[in-house]
Amino acid sequence: MKAQDRFSLNQLLALCSMLVLTPALRLLPGASARLAGRAGWLSVLTALPFVAAYAAFLWHFQSLRLSDETLPSLWQRALGARVGALTLAAAALWLLFYAGFTLRAGAERLVTTVFPLASRRTLPLPLALIAAVAGAGEARRLCRVAKLVLPLLIGTILLTLAFSLPELHKANLLPLGLRAFPRVLRGSLPTFDAAALALSCLFFLSDGLTAPGRRSSVFIRIALLGILMSLLVAAVIGALGHELAGSLTRPYFTLVRTLVFFYSLERIEALIVALWLFADFLLLATLMLIARRCLAPLWKRPADSPWLKLLCGALPPLLAVLLAPEAEAYAQLSRQIVPAVNLVVCLLMIPGVYVVGRLRKRL
Repeated sequence: MKAQDRFSLNQLLALCSMLVLTPALRLLPGASARLAGRAGWLSVLTALPFVAAYAAFLWHFQSLRLSDETLPSLWQRALGARVGALTLAAAALWLLFYAGFTLRAGAERLVTTVFPLASRRTLPLPLALIAAVAGAGEARRLCRVAKLVLPLLIGTILLTLAFSLPELHKANLLPLGLRAFPRVLRGSLPTFDAAALALSCLFFLSDGLTAPGRRSSVFIRIALLGILMSLLVAAVIGALGHELAGSLTRPYFTLVRTLVFFYSLERIEALIVALWLFADFLLLATLMLIARRCLAPLWKRPADSPWLKLLCGALPPLLAVLLAPEAEAYAQLSRQIVPAVNLVVCLLMIPGVYVVGRLRKRL
């Protein structure tokens, strides 16, 4: 880790808050409505204790670093140099795949909401190029961009929530009985899936903190974002109903399309979709940057190697062009395959490294 590539915990939390917005808007309203019905908004809140527990575990894991030890070095200390390098490479490949899928999902969002005649293959390429350049740089710069852009996107969500209030129907949200509790637990999985990705990025970037910071700051940020996402899901389900919300590909943007702002401003969804490119950009660049650092031990080159930068910058757009050309294949990838593999990586691979390190008394 370069001495100048340092950032505060507040800056890192801003970046991770931006990272969670892209998977959250893709998963939460629709998946929560399908799995939990009208209680989808409550399932977001139900997931928060599990998210906080996972955050506490990752915080403890990264705190085991020695002085000036990087996260890849900690990983290799737990598993051994060779096995550690191989598993880091496996994690890097998953992050690059997720980056490619994010490009594909962003193109799908633009085509279905703003540019129906655009090509899904060429639309993500400009964003991929910009993200590759940013991902080849320093994490500190991404944190600073996130600090600037986060208030804009949070403000946009709050604005749409305020203007959706007249559209809400109480019968779409209440009443809720005890028999809904199993569905609520099932509906908490999409929330945990989106949060786990952002928390894993926080874990991999935590070796760049200027100071350890307070763990309570992470918990407070989780609670605030969880409440915001719960309100967003409540707005979507309350306005559209859980059956319609669960059947739509992007129910939040469908809701935005029906709103009229200040009695005259209509069809503002194009602007909001454009704003979400900032979240996509930061997620892509961060995944590329972390993947580059994870590949460095296996590559036996420094993380700033031009070849590593080229590999991590070129692979996601190539995957985006090849992934799921048909709508049915994309839907299966988005709803089932990607969330399931992400949970496996977050819940099995990272904790597995910790357990092995403890059993071998290397941590």
